[in-house]
Amino acid sequence: MKRLSVVLAAVAACLFSFSGCDEVRIRENRLPETARTFIRENFPHTGVLTAEKEREDGSRQYNVRLADGTEMEFDAKGNWKSIECEFSLLPEAALLPVISEYIAANYPGAKAYKIDRKFGGYEVDIAPAAGQTPAAGDIELIFNAFGEFVRESR
Repeated sequence: MKRLSVVLAAVAACLFSFSGCDEVRIRENRLPETARTFIRENFPHTGVLTAEKEREDGSRQYNVRLADGTEMEFDAKGNWKSIECEFSLLPEAALLPVISEYIAANYPGAKAYKIDRKFGGYEVDIAPAAGQTPAAGDIELIFNAFGEFVRESR
């Protein structure tokens, strides 16, 4: 009887410890269609390494890591929330045309490699153009929801 109580307690402890897990690994085909289409169209030459479904603050989101090191977050509908390209550049589809134009005009040769969609706007990280001094460092640009420049931080 004592042994049965210990086993039941251990099973209950395992169940309770795993019930708090809100991150589950899923197959690529379980991602929302919008996310799969975005990945297929903008990263056609690399595959999905891992995909996870997560609950955060009561809402669902998806985390994806591609074989080339790119990491992305998507909301429950499959719209991207953030993209970080470890060894490549952001796809043009991730940037509003006005943001691309601003970067080209004000930071010639600089390339965007990370973007976060925040409430009310975007945060875009750019790397200086090749040949610029390393002291220039990476720059974070803040834009409002319409793609209008707000400020820069280094």
